[in-house]
Parts: sequence; C-alpha cells; structure tokens
Amino acid sequence: MKADYNLDWMQNVGQETDYEPLPEFQRPEDEWQKQRLGMITGSNFGKLVKTDRKGGYVLSSGKVADDLIYKIAWMRLLRQGAISDGLGRLSVNSASMTHGNDFEPLAVQCYEERTGNKVKYVQSFVEYDEWIGGTPDGYVDDDGIIEVKCPWNGGNHLQSILEQKVYNPEYVYQIQGYLWITDRKWCDFITYDPDLIDELQLNIIRVERDDNMIAGISEVMDQVKQRIQEIINQIEKR
Repeated sequence: MKADYNLDWMQNVGQETDYEPLPEFQRPEDEWQKQRLGMITGSNFGKLVKTDRKGGYVLSSGKVADDLIYKIAWMRLLRQGAISDGLGRLSVNSASMTHGNDFEPLAVQCYEERTGNKVKYVQSFVEYDEWIGGTPDGYVDDDGIIEVKCPWNGGNHLQSILEQKVYNPEYVYQIQGYLWITDRKWCDFITYDPDLIDELQLNIIRVERDDNMIAGISEVMDQVKQRIQEIINQIEKR
C-alpha cells in the first residue's frame, strides 16, 4: 500500500511498539546558516576530494571544486563583516529537498523500530575547527551516527537495496567526514522511499570508519583552507 502524503498518518506509525514518536525537529534557518557560514561542511567533501590513479586522495581540479572554494571564500568575507540579508542568497530549496525534509523524521522512526537503536535526533552543527564542520542527521549510542537520504529518484533507493552500497560516491566522503568530525566508529546509511510497499520502504547500510580515507580528507582540507585564505588575502589587498 502506498504512503499517504498527508503527514497526519505519521502519528500512527509504530503505535504497537514501545518507541515514542520523534519530536519534530525545528531550527531557526538563519541561525543555522550563520553557524556554517564560510565553513567547509561535510556535504562539500565529496566535491573537493577525489582519488588519483594510485588510490591516494587529492584535491579535485575540476570546475565544481573551484567554484565551491570561491563560494566558501565569499562566505568567509561575509562572515567577517555584518551578516545581513545576504544570507537569503544561501538558501536553497527544491522539490527533492522538500521531499527529503518531509520524510526524514519518519525514516528515522522506522530505523529505530527495525534496529532497536535509539537515535539522538538533534542535528546541531558540529565545528571540528574554525574551518570545518557539519550536521550529522543523528547519533546512536556513543559510537554511531546516521545519514538519511529520501531520494527523489526512487531508483537510487532500489540501487541501495540491491547493491548494498552507498549509491553516490560523494555521500561516502560525507559519511567519513562526519565520522571524522564526531570521532565516531560507524554510520548507518539509511535510504527511505515512502511510495513503495512497507517491506521495501527502508534500507540500512552499515559503513565503518575508514581512517585511511579520513586521513586523505584531512590532508585535502588543509589544501582547501590554504587556497581559500589565499583568495581572501588577494581580495583584501585590492
């Protein structure tokens, strides 16, 4: 049976279990934007890092990475001055993002019911240092985190089910980046599709901490920091 898009039905999920419904997560969007303004965030790692032919980790030389570095430099300049309505230019919304935000709480609740794990669903911005941070989707006990995707392209969810691997390589860097900044050991990568039958709606892939990849991400981030600072210095001299 397909899910009803009236979210009132979420209240009935898990009624026969001992789990309490997750509180609706709310954060002042402007405050969250201020916290991450000019930061290299976990969702950026996969755009900045790539592997070379020898299997090492290097800074991407492509336009996507270059544009992102300049954007972060711009945001750091904004951070140094008055934070104004310019923050509105950082807001991004789309049907796919709305879909993900709408169904993420339900995905977490279904994860709790299937695994017995209790998720600390706080989603606060974590600063690793003055340059790097991120917003994990939730925490499990002392060692785990979760990363939730409710893909607009339902084929991505099917791929996760059949291949049992993270379907987007950028998400691998994001997950390892979050394990790095939170100093945790594993992440459950959750994909959720409310439009499939109940048995197929949820998939969970356990991703263990990869210290080799984390070391590579850290080295590349040092290069990114240096490049951003060079851009800022050049602008300030003009």
